[in-house]
Amino acid sequence: GRRTPRLSSIAATSSVAHSSGVKLRPFMQRSKLPQNVDTIRYLLRSGEGARALDAIGDRWSFLILRDAFLRIRRFEDLRRRTGAARGTLTARLNALVEHGVLYRVPYGKAPSRLEYRLTEKGLDFYPVALCMWRWEHRWAGEHGLPPRIQHRSCGHNLDPTLTCVHCDEPVRLQDISSMPGPGARHPITTERTARRRKSATATSHAEGVDTTMFHAVDTVGDRWTALLLAALFFGLHRYDDINSVLGIATNILADRLRLLLSAGVIKQHLYQDKPPRYEYRLTEKGYDLFPFSLALHEWGSRWMPSPHGPSIRMTHKSCDHRLKTRLACGSCGETINPHDVEVIIDSTPRRKRAQSRGGKGKKPLVRRT
Repeated sequence: GRRTPRLSSIAATSSVAHSSGVKLRPFMQRSKLPQNVDTIRYLLRSGEGARALDAIGDRWSFLILRDAFLRIRRFEDLRRRTGAARGTLTARLNALVEHGVLYRVPYGKAPSRLEYRLTEKGLDFYPVALCMWRWEHRWAGEHGLPPRIQHRSCGHNLDPTLTCVHCDEPVRLQDISSMPGPGARHPITTERTARRRKSATATSHAEGVDTTMFHAVDTVGDRWTALLLAALFFGLHRYDDINSVLGIATNILADRLRLLLSAGVIKQHLYQDKPPRYEYRLTEKGYDLFPFSLALHEWGSRWMPSPHGPSIRMTHKSCDHRLKTRLACGSCGETINPHDVEVIIDSTPRRKRAQSRGGKGKKPLVRRT
């Protein structure tokens, strides 16, 4: 394969879909609520990304899959490495089996001894997991940098890049146009189990817990936070606009906004002086989560399609083809296969990197506007 350019910093421009099929102006010029708010509401609540999050929508599920890709398959090993309580881990494993992401395999002489292995559907989640790892590697905070991943095909440290399958160019947010698909007119209602968000701190985990990707899963490994991030990518910046589209309880929305502010993923932007009114804008760190969101959407499209067709149609403006991506090695350009990578754990302590925070011991201010 040919060498693929590195993914550059994503510029703060995008287009959102109009319910009639007309493309709207870049959202950085937005002065009022987009006219296609109903379409955005359907896409965020029951689109491909939402269906993916129904199956894998909390930190424990993400951590289980992290370990599954590292060939950690047994209950006690998963419990030790994730730090999950037995009841929580059992529930998440059962849910992943029910959704066809994992399957059980007996081992040993006792039939009750089971391993949890990835199905084809689970293996196909690898681009999502690698996009989270890439973001963690770039923006790691108090948990330090994750282990290195080496691409065996070329021998280089892996720098995964989400690229277009048609032109091999890196996929950037501003290079995508989107329009509602037929599925947008047929929202799907799914049953969800309420899960309380729980994040880890540097001192809250027991000995043996692997903190790799903790910053990523504590930031976006939650259904509402991931959907909030998608709303920001669609060009919604104000509290009431986001609340109207997501249909989320105000205390939950305030908590998720505070979380993203503390992590440096978004920042407040004053758009009115008297009285003061604020918008929430993505930072560079926030825009760098776009590959994760897109990979999650495409996984949902492949494995949880609507019978009415896609909810959203995306076009790569660079080549004018319907968007379809692959995760390529940034050194050799080959498509990354989970069986062709090696995780390398350095013997030296992980280097800690500073990140934007809301202030030690302080909660960032969240204003309703």
